[in-house]
Amino acid sequence: MKKLSLLLGVAMLGLAGLAVSQDAPADKPAAATYLGAAKCKMCHSKQHASWMKMKHSSAISSLSAEEQKKPECVKCHVTGYGETGGFESMEKTPDLANVQCEACHGPGSNHMKAPMAEKKKTINGKGRDCRDCHNPHIDVDRKKAEAKA
Repeated sequence: MKKLSLLLGVAMLGLAGLAVSQDAPADKPAAATYLGAAKCKMCHSKQHASWMKMKHSSAISSLSAEEQKKPECVKCHVTGYGETGGFESMEKTPDLANVQCEACHGPGSNHMKAPMAEKKKTINGKGRDCRDCHNPHIDVDRKKAEAKA
């Protein structure tokens, strides 16, 4: 009986250790995910209204159906393209079409979950830089294409 009790005790300690080791990464923040402008609008309605007046809010519509299938075109007209949880296609992730808040500010899930006092610390700014899409090379190519049309 003592052996059984001892074995059960060792097994319980092992399980407790396993539970602790699984909880250890909890102190590391979860990778942020993209939410889309509709979620941002919930708290940032003024910014959303301003964005809706910008060409960024309808950037995908400036591409033809054929261009919407080309990564080199799409990457500048959507949010999170090529990133985990970012825009994949109009069929799979239409809520991330257009150049939205998270294109510049980075994925917003951690910001949304954070307590009010911590909100500013969660804006990681790991989105795109304006120059990623607005640069002389791309702008010249666009102007040439427009001139041919």
